[in-house]
Amino acid sequence: MDSYEIDMKRRQLLLGALAAGAGGLLPWERALAQGHPADQVLNIAYISDVPTWDPTAITVPQAQSIYTTVFDSPLRYSPKLVLEGRQISAWKWQDKNAQRLEVTLRDDILFHDGSKLTTADLKYSLHDRPSADHKLAVGGMFQTLKDVEIVSPTRAVLVYSKPTPAAPIYLAFLAGYIVPKAYIEKVGMDGFLAKPVGAGPYRLVDYQRGSRIVLEAFDKYWGGTPAIRHVTFEVATEPSARVAAVESGRAGVAVQIPLREAQRLASVPGITTKIYPYSEIYMLRMPNYVKPFDDENVRAAMHYAIDTAALSKAFYGGIARPLSVTATPGSAADVPGFRFPYDPQRAIAALAKSGYGPNKPVRVPFLTTNGTFPSDYDMARAIAGMWQRVGIQADLTQTTMAKVISEIQATKMSGVLLYSWANATGDPENYTGRILDPRLRFSAWKDDALAPRVEALMTEVDEDKRMAGYRALSQEASEKSWVVPLLQAVTTIAYRSDVDVKIFDSGYILPVDYRLKG
Repeated sequence: MDSYEIDMKRRQLLLGALAAGAGGLLPWERALAQGHPADQVLNIAYISDVPTWDPTAITVPQAQSIYTTVFDSPLRYSPKLVLEGRQISAWKWQDKNAQRLEVTLRDDILFHDGSKLTTADLKYSLHDRPSADHKLAVGGMFQTLKDVEIVSPTRAVLVYSKPTPAAPIYLAFLAGYIVPKAYIEKVGMDGFLAKPVGAGPYRLVDYQRGSRIVLEAFDKYWGGTPAIRHVTFEVATEPSARVAAVESGRAGVAVQIPLREAQRLASVPGITTKIYPYSEIYMLRMPNYVKPFDDENVRAAMHYAIDTAALSKAFYGGIARPLSVTATPGSAADVPGFRFPYDPQRAIAALAKSGYGPNKPVRVPFLTTNGTFPSDYDMARAIAGMWQRVGIQADLTQTTMAKVISEIQATKMSGVLLYSWANATGDPENYTGRILDPRLRFSAWKDDALAPRVEALMTEVDEDKRMAGYRALSQEASEKSWVVPLLQAVTTIAYRSDVDVKIFDSGYILPVDYRLKG
């Protein structure tokens, strides 16, 4: 039976089930059963739900693909991490001190309720709301933004309280979304959260928390009606569920599946898989307010004892590149000549300075997620084994990303954390700068002495000096094990071979850029 016959038979089954009054069909299956062409329907087995429908409220990397799909973004990073226009068509500094950024909005952007997106919405989203509600994450992203001067409905000047040379990157980053001022003021925040309205390529038509997000192409989207009319993000937090969804045909796309499963599915007829490095990094986050991580000898031993090349080979087919600093290889803030060594003997010697060793191990609480990124739990177990050989006894505890974020922001981490740090911009301010800035609520290493140094880099308008400063800080952070860089992150995707998927180095999943082959 060829693929056409399979599709026809499946549609007949769906039609029969619908005619019989079956209530168990998924929304995308209903779309097929109701006569929508198969080349207009896509189901995505996704890793998580959105924590809230306010895209400016929280910085959860896994939610960004969905937020961008529903709300769009002022600027965007291309598949190869080049900053490009989106809702904002042009931007430039009016001064040499990087304190006045002029932006021009497109004049053809509509929200899903038909109202026009203007600079009043931009000001409301990036300045007014976070000024009134300091809990919104967008305020942390735009913390030096002191005003938005509206010149016209499409032109505005973002005014910063001090030099902010990296300001444009936040118009394409976490929480930097434009929400509809008039609509929110009309229905209230509760009304908006119950029925969110964005200006993205897809509008929300059905939502079952923790289960599915059903989207329909917005036919008045400024970029044109998306080729795929009906998209459903099926929430499948277990990796095995995502594998099963794409292998059975219930999903056209499945993301972040285990590497071994990606390799296996590559040989399944009709399924294509890709395993590729992207702009996230795997690392160990050290809370210096928890013992024994305040002990530099213990931290050094933990660092020396980890064989990152072996981790890459064991869990990522050698594709994940070992890191010595918190920057991806080849990026502007990488330090090519610096390598932190794998050296178990130096680990043992470092522990001995603090009275520990193989016969008198130091106990360390060790936190990891399971399934948040490929092979996270397995890699944590391998690291614990490496530590045990030199005299470090890891008490491994499985946690969730939601709990991790809550604990970090409350400065209540209970141990060292295996973490995947997202940076869709590739800029070192969002790697080393934010990882080490003690003023930020999501930093784990709380050393107030670093604040002036990070501040100097965040206000440095000379790009060469800015990058040189971040390289020096990244190297010192690794040498002193304030953070332990491990690997450049690897992500996986499996999809039906008739789906034309565009791969982004940010790891984003953006159905507006997908096509279904006829």
